[in-house]
Amino acid sequence: MVISVEELRRIVREEVRRALLEVLVELLPSIDEKEQREIEGIAGKPSGYSEKEFIEWGGR
Repeated sequence: MVISVEELRRIVREEVRRALLEVLVELLPSIDEKEQREIEGIAGKPSGYSEKEFIEWGGR
């Protein structure tokens, strides 16, 4: 099986992103229900925002 350099780069980038995301998730503290309600009281819930208030982000 032969893959191009570009395909190999794409695969490596995807795997690095996946690994970094896993590490980030492990570093984020978990919160309890009370903390979640407090956050939602300040920032609102994601469902409370309209689609046009979000910006497209490609992860770069």
